[in-house]
Amino acid sequence: MRHEAHDRAYLQSRIREELARATRHGREFALITLEAKPASDGVPVRQRIEHALALLEPRLRPSDVVSRAYEDTIVLLLVETGASGARDALVRIRAKLQGLGMWAITLLAFPDDASRIAELQLLSAA
Repeated sequence: MRHEAHDRAYLQSRIREELARATRHGREFALITLEAKPASDGVPVRQRIEHALALLEPRLRPSDVVSRAYEDTIVLLLVETGASGARDALVRIRAKLQGLGMWAITLLAFPDDASRIAELQLLSAA
């Protein structure tokens, strides 16, 4: 099943939903942020983002959310995934991104990083 890369507004809504659900029911979830860094290879960031989305989208579970949060940033919302599972997923993601330039990668897992997730600039961006 192919995922659709959602926009930032949809992602914001889903993160808020997951925060509420995870808090209420004691569940876990994780966010992985992939920010493409400018490279000297001449490949535009936009093209690297599109290529990364094409590689990652088919490998996500139907319940997960992939979003193009900003022009240079992909965010993955991995529902029902704790820190350990997210680290395992990140190993596979890094392998897929190899050869696609430099990336700044952040992993946040609920409940361990609850306060950092709640304070994400992404959640207040218009």
